[in-house]
Amino acid sequence: MAALRTLLKPNEKVKLYAISVDPPEMSKSFAEKIASDGKGPLNFPLLSDPEHKIIDAYGLRDPAYEGQKVYGIPHPAVYLIDKKGKVVWAKIESNYRERPAVDEIRAALNVLK
Repeated sequence: MAALRTLLKPNEKVKLYAISVDPPEMSKSFAEKIASDGKGPLNFPLLSDPEHKIIDAYGLRDPAYEGQKVYGIPHPAVYLIDKKGKVVWAKIESNYRERPAVDEIRAALNVLK
Protein backbone atom coordinates (compact mmCIF):
# COMPACT_ATOMS: atom_id res chain seq x y z
CA MET A 1 0.00 0.00 0.00
CA ALA A 2 2.80 2.40 0.89
CA ALA A 3 4.40 1.93 -2.53
CA LEU A 4 1.27 3.24 -4.24
CA ARG A 5 2.15 6.74 -3.04
CA THR A 6 4.54 6.94 -6.00
CA LEU A 7 2.20 5.50 -8.64
CA LEU A 8 0.63 8.68 -9.97
CA LYS A 9 2.49 11.47 -11.71
CA PRO A 10 1.91 15.08 -10.59
CA ASN A 11 -1.28 16.53 -12.11
CA GLU A 12 -2.18 13.18 -13.66
CA LYS A 13 -5.90 12.91 -14.31
CA VAL A 14 -6.29 9.53 -12.62
CA LYS A 15 -8.08 8.76 -9.39
CA LEU A 16 -6.69 6.09 -7.10
CA TYR A 17 -8.69 4.39 -4.36
CA ALA A 18 -7.80 1.52 -2.05
CA ILE A 19 -10.46 -0.66 -0.48
CA SER A 20 -10.03 -2.67 2.70
CA VAL A 21 -12.29 -5.01 4.63
CA ASP A 22 -11.24 -3.22 7.82
CA PRO A 23 -13.66 -0.80 9.50
CA PRO A 24 -12.92 2.93 9.01
CA GLU A 25 -11.09 3.38 12.32
CA MET A 26 -8.70 0.52 11.50
CA SER A 27 -8.13 1.86 7.98
CA LYS A 28 -7.35 5.30 9.42
CA SER A 29 -4.88 3.76 11.88
CA PHE A 30 -3.26 1.78 9.06
CA ALA A 31 -2.89 4.91 6.93
CA GLU A 32 -1.31 6.73 9.89
CA LYS A 33 1.12 3.85 10.39
CA ILE A 34 2.18 4.06 6.75
CA ALA A 35 2.65 7.83 7.03
CA SER A 36 4.90 7.37 10.05
CA ASP A 37 7.66 5.97 7.81
CA GLY A 38 8.69 9.52 6.97
CA LYS A 39 7.90 9.16 3.25
CA GLY A 40 4.59 11.02 3.47
CA PRO A 41 0.95 10.15 3.93
CA LEU A 42 -1.14 8.13 1.54
CA ASN A 43 -2.16 10.46 -1.27
CA PHE A 44 -5.36 8.56 -2.03
CA PRO A 45 -8.43 7.49 -0.03
CA LEU A 46 -8.39 4.20 1.84
CA LEU A 47 -12.02 3.13 1.78
CA SER A 48 -13.62 0.59 4.10
CA ASP A 49 -15.73 -2.35 2.98
CA PRO A 50 -16.31 -4.33 6.21
CA GLU A 51 -19.51 -5.86 4.80
CA HIS A 52 -17.60 -7.07 1.70
CA LYS A 53 -20.02 -5.49 -0.78
CA ILE A 54 -17.39 -4.31 -3.25
CA ILE A 55 -15.11 -7.26 -2.63
CA ASP A 56 -17.92 -9.70 -3.30
CA ALA A 57 -19.16 -7.72 -6.33
CA TYR A 58 -15.74 -8.26 -7.92
CA GLY A 59 -15.51 -11.90 -6.76
CA LEU A 60 -12.41 -11.26 -4.66
CA ARG A 61 -13.29 -12.99 -1.38
CA ASP A 62 -10.64 -15.66 -0.80
CA PRO A 63 -12.46 -18.99 -0.20
CA ALA A 64 -9.38 -20.43 1.53
CA TYR A 65 -10.49 -18.65 4.71
CA GLU A 66 -14.11 -19.83 4.76
CA GLY A 67 -15.17 -20.79 8.27
CA GLN A 68 -12.19 -19.04 9.85
CA LYS A 69 -12.06 -15.88 11.93
CA VAL A 70 -10.42 -13.98 9.08
CA TYR A 71 -12.94 -15.11 6.45
CA GLY A 72 -13.48 -12.25 4.07
CA ILE A 73 -9.86 -11.49 3.29
CA PRO A 74 -9.87 -10.66 -0.40
CA HIS A 75 -7.39 -11.56 -3.06
CA PRO A 76 -5.19 -8.50 -3.68
CA ALA A 77 -6.33 -6.87 -6.89
CA VAL A 78 -5.95 -3.77 -8.98
CA TYR A 79 -8.52 -2.65 -11.50
CA LEU A 80 -8.18 0.16 -14.00
CA ILE A 81 -11.62 1.49 -14.78
CA ASP A 82 -12.22 3.98 -17.56
CA LYS A 83 -14.48 7.03 -17.43
CA LYS A 84 -17.39 4.94 -18.69
CA GLY A 85 -17.04 2.52 -15.76
CA LYS A 86 -15.58 -0.29 -17.85
CA VAL A 87 -12.77 -2.42 -16.42
CA VAL A 88 -9.96 -2.03 -18.96
CA TRP A 89 -7.17 -3.79 -17.05
CA ALA A 90 -7.03 -6.04 -14.00
CA LYS A 91 -4.43 -7.90 -11.98
CA ILE A 92 -5.52 -10.31 -9.26
CA GLU A 93 -3.09 -12.18 -7.04
CA SER A 94 -4.00 -15.54 -5.49
CA ASN A 95 -1.79 -15.07 -2.41
CA TYR A 96 -2.97 -12.31 -0.06
CA ARG A 97 0.65 -11.56 0.87
CA GLU A 98 1.51 -10.65 -2.71
CA ARG A 99 0.48 -7.41 -4.33
CA PRO A 100 0.43 -6.27 -7.93
CA ALA A 101 3.68 -4.37 -8.54
CA VAL A 102 3.60 -0.59 -8.89
CA ASP A 103 5.73 -0.82 -12.07
CA GLU A 104 3.22 -3.20 -13.62
CA ILE A 105 0.30 -0.91 -12.75
CA ARG A 106 2.21 2.11 -14.07
CA ALA A 107 2.91 0.30 -17.36
CA ALA A 108 -0.81 -0.51 -17.73
CA LEU A 109 -1.71 3.14 -17.08
CA ASN A 110 0.82 4.29 -19.68
CA VAL A 111 -0.70 2.01 -22.33
CA LEU A 112 -4.19 3.33 -21.66
CA LYS A 113 -3.30 6.97 -22.26
